[in-house]
Amino acid sequence: MGLVDKVYYDGGHDALVVLLGSHYNFITTLPYQPREANAIVFKRVQKDFRCDDLKSFYGKLRVDLGYNNSIVFLTAAPVDDHLYVVNNEGTVAVIATVGLEPPVCPGYGNRYEPLMGTINIAVVVDYSLTYSALVDLLRVVVEAKSVAVSELLLRCDVRSPGTATDGIAVGGRLVEGDGYVNMGMLTTVGGWVSGTLYRGLVGIGLRKLGLEGLLHNTIGLSLDELVNLVVELYKQAPVPGVTVESVRVEARRLIEGILRDQNVWSLLVAAREMDLHAIAGSIPWLEVEDHLSDSKAVVADELLAFALSLYIAGFRGLLATYWVERLKERGLITLRLPQFEDDVVSALVGSTLSILYTRLLGGGG
Repeated sequence: MGLVDKVYYDGGHDALVVLLGSHYNFITTLPYQPREANAIVFKRVQKDFRCDDLKSFYGKLRVDLGYNNSIVFLTAAPVDDHLYVVNNEGTVAVIATVGLEPPVCPGYGNRYEPLMGTINIAVVVDYSLTYSALVDLLRVVVEAKSVAVSELLLRCDVRSPGTATDGIAVGGRLVEGDGYVNMGMLTTVGGWVSGTLYRGLVGIGLRKLGLEGLLHNTIGLSLDELVNLVVELYKQAPVPGVTVESVRVEARRLIEGILRDQNVWSLLVAAREMDLHAIAGSIPWLEVEDHLSDSKAVVADELLAFALSLYIAGFRGLLATYWVERLKERGLITLRLPQFEDDVVSALVGSTLSILYTRLLGGGG
């Protein structure tokens, strides 16, 4: 037998089952797991799953599935949609299920009801490892997962490294004497695991987020909220004979078209990244307090917004963005977004409104 004997979806139990070719030693962040296992189970549960006796729950599930020596993950994410990659030599396997809620923020504990969203990752290597190497491999998985999740910009007060209930298990042939003593990213195995996880989690995460999820992560607003904002702005200066509902339909069509542009997305992501760096205090000479108060000494947010508005709608877009900013100063609209995102949203809706008015008033465009 090889490293992995079989991977299959058990529809009756709504579980992904990975049968290993042998027993391997595991260390894991999960409670009540065996030290040796020849199977890994990713069991889907309801989002509101609660259990006062997890140990008994795991035990019953193992008996029901017929795999008494199994590592068991719990997740609310679909387990039939998963990441499974084996290296060319057949000596390293990476399996993961991906759920992206709720994200966690470092340093902000006790702010959620435990939900089983979960990024669950199992890595098994068919090598002899010392205990330090097995722990090192666990570290590699954590680091690769956290870096991948940071690329997805999960909505958090600061940069998020994952979700509230992420789980990891790594296994190999544990030995006391001769064996690998480390498995860091600069080793062949650690490098392959980290690269595979990084690319795989980013890919599956973006697919699961979709346009709506990524938009919310990047600027803190949904497509519907952007459309509603354009409509509210339009009501400040309506065109006679043009209904609000027709404006809503056209605004959605325009924004959807604008969001199909890689350059627009580049500027939106840049704004989110700048806010994340600013709140972390990692932009030289920009104090966190100045960022939080939207200090007038900072003009980079406006420069970014002006670049976006000019790109989308030219000089008219720039003027419309300036108008939106004035309405915000007068308290007629409130976004409550971080400094840089706040301004690029003004540019996005202002430019959309500029194009809308041009068309409504017969200016083409």
